[in-house]
Amino acid sequence: MPAESSYQASTYNLELDAEIQRLKAQVVLSWEKEARTLKWFGLADGMNVLEAGSGPGFFTEQLLKLLPNSLLTAVEIDPVLHEKALGYLQDKGGDRVNRIQASIADTGLEDNTFDFAIARLLFVHLPDPVAAAREIFRILKPSGKLVIIDSDADLFWLTNPPWSVEIVREKFKQVMASRGGNLCVGRNLCRILKEAKFGNVDLEAVVSHSDIIGIQAFEPLLDSGPILQMVKQGLISESEIESYLISRDEFAAAGDRSMMSFWLMACGKKLNRYLP
Repeated sequence: MPAESSYQASTYNLELDAEIQRLKAQVVLSWEKEARTLKWFGLADGMNVLEAGSGPGFFTEQLLKLLPNSLLTAVEIDPVLHEKALGYLQDKGGDRVNRIQASIADTGLEDNTFDFAIARLLFVHLPDPVAAAREIFRILKPSGKLVIIDSDADLFWLTNPPWSVEIVREKFKQVMASRGGNLCVGRNLCRILKEAKFGNVDLEAVVSHSDIIGIQAFEPLLDSGPILQMVKQGLISESEIESYLISRDEFAAAGDRSMMSFWLMACGKKLNRYLP
């Protein structure tokens, strides 16, 4: 993959199947609240919708169900995920979904095409997120909206995480930053939208808590595969990962364990005053 993203599905985890399941768990975790917030931001059935960074198709599937009369264009640069989506969505959506393998910074799509765009857990991996937002601005219709759904690593909490977990998490953030990503991009989403000339910028948060949806919903997100992959690549030391795994297992066995995650949802509108 070109250096347009810090993420590559085939090398992010120890096993590709484990990575695909992790991505599915991320969708299941908070879909209902995300869908509710998307509709609050103005997403409606019948719109022409762009999904930027569509991955293996799990979120695409949910959008097709939510919007039974909409056309959906799913853009994904990763060839492995693009192929996975082709297979997964083969019998879902029919000719309502158009799957394109392209960079979101250079889609090749026509100006003023879409009513609504969604970029979910994509901007966290982009070295130049403003360029991507500008490209989406270009292909949105006047008054069209972009919603960026993304994370901030400092807003994903275990119950009293031990220092060994904090050390590995900080190292993980540094490794991703060296690849061009930013695991704390969530706090910058409003600025990114404004720099790309979006107006009426707003921000909401989707919160998931294990006391409400159950700890089982979070367990796939504790998959150590991405961390172990970095050990394999020599990016995290054996001693650091050993302490991390012990702490993770102790947390998993604790009777009073809990987890909470935040997805930040930023929305911007293509206003007429920014048009040529």
